[in-house]
Formats: sequence, structure tokens, C-alpha cells
Amino acid sequence: MPEEAAAAAATTAAPSLSSRLQKHLKEAPFFCKIIELVLCVVATGLVAGPFQQNQMRPTDIHHIAIFHVAVCGYILINAILIMSHLMGERLPKKTSLMFTTMGAILCCTAGLILIRDWDNFSTNLIHAYLEEYSDQTVAAGCFAILAALVFAVDTYFTNKYD
Repeated sequence: MPEEAAAAAATTAAPSLSSRLQKHLKEAPFFCKIIELVLCVVATGLVAGPFQQNQMRPTDIHHIAIFHVAVCGYILINAILIMSHLMGERLPKKTSLMFTTMGAILCCTAGLILIRDWDNFSTNLIHAYLEEYSDQTVAAGCFAILAALVFAVDTYFTNKYD
């Protein structure tokens, strides 16, 4: 009898692998937000120099605005969401899905615009000496697209586990 009681207590005390995995997957949106924040900060840091250089500005000033609204806006949004999560506040599921879906769309758009501008800029022979800035722009576009992919993963985990 004591052995049966000990076995039953051990079974209830040690959670199964699937329940532990389920517990960690419920925290996946929080970790995705941290990764999104880091990727957006890196993209913004890479593009700061090229956008400040007068010869490197895209022909359409709206491209700069789209990047800054999308990427820099989501730096602020994710920082607030991370801080509120650490303070114990829960964001409603629909609101979280709207934020992550729009983040994926906007970051992907910003990244594609930067890559398109880089492609147009790299064929311009007058500005060929600014290759360093050109490389930073394409790297920022790639980081913005990576952030969009993480936003999409965040949307999936939020929808499935929240």
C-alpha cells in the first residue's frame, strides 16, 4: 500500500512532457515579442546612417516614412507589451492578434521597400561609391523581413495557445 501511494504521488507531482511543452508554448508569444523587438532595433540601427546621408535618400520620401512608422512604431509597441507582460498584465487575444498581424504586414512591406530601393540604387552608377550605405540598407530590409516572419510565428502561437 505505501508503494502504491508513493507511485500515485510521483505521478501527480511530475508533470508529463506534453503538459510541460504546452506550458512553454503558452509563453512563446512573449519570447517572439522579444525577438521582434531586437530585430526591429537592429533594422533601425542599420538604416539610420543611409537615411541621414543626403546622397542615399530614396527618390520617394514616403519610403522612409513607411519604414519608420512600421519598424520604429513596433519597437515602441513591443517594448510596451513586454513591460506590461512583465508587470503581469494580459492583453486580450483579439487585440494581440491585430497587433501581430499588422506588425507582420507592415514590417514585410518596409523590408520589401528597402530591398526594392537598394536594387534601384545599386544600378545607379553615379552613387556607386556609397556601397557601404547600400549594403546597410539591404541588411536593414532583410532584418525587417525576418521581423515580419517572427510576427507571423507570433500570430500563430497567439491564435493557438492564448
